[in-house]
Amino acid sequence: MTKVEEIMTSPVVTVTPDMPVREAASLLSEKDVSGAPVVDQGKIVGVFSEADVLRSLKTTKKSLRLVFPSISSIGIAFQEEVVQRELLEAYEEVGGRPVREVMSTEVHTVDTDITLKEAVMTMVLNDVNRLPVMRGGELVGIVTRGDVIKGLAQDRNDKNSNGLASFLGPE
Repeated sequence: MTKVEEIMTSPVVTVTPDMPVREAASLLSEKDVSGAPVVDQGKIVGVFSEADVLRSLKTTKKSLRLVFPSISSIGIAFQEEVVQRELLEAYEEVGGRPVREVMSTEVHTVDTDITLKEAVMTMVLNDVNRLPVMRGGELVGIVTRGDVIKGLAQDRNDKNSNGLASFLGPE
């Protein structure tokens, strides 16, 4: 069975809690990743992701748009629309805030020697898209959904494996 150490991404892109969201988002884009551990003085204190940025956008100005034909049984229906300008203004406001204000603080990590199956179970049970990988308390890699797919393909191509069936079967 494939171990996390074999499929993890390393080195890990990290951000700091004091980094402005705009700068951190730019780093994610530059490195072509959707999230990164937030590290403060060598310790993981959170995870910053694209989803955190989108979740933190708070818009207040909305316009109403008539929905036709009405799906409401009581007559005329309206649907709220966020004005594009308002969304851009909200991003500018969030962009100046520190990462610590928008990051997810619940962090799930795994050790290098666990199996891919165990990592996938951790991701599914905790509804996370990435797991920082630790060795002796030190961040050495990260397992993402993309790494999981590569690992499944690797297992499938391994002559000693029955692919997905062995992955999902009992240990």
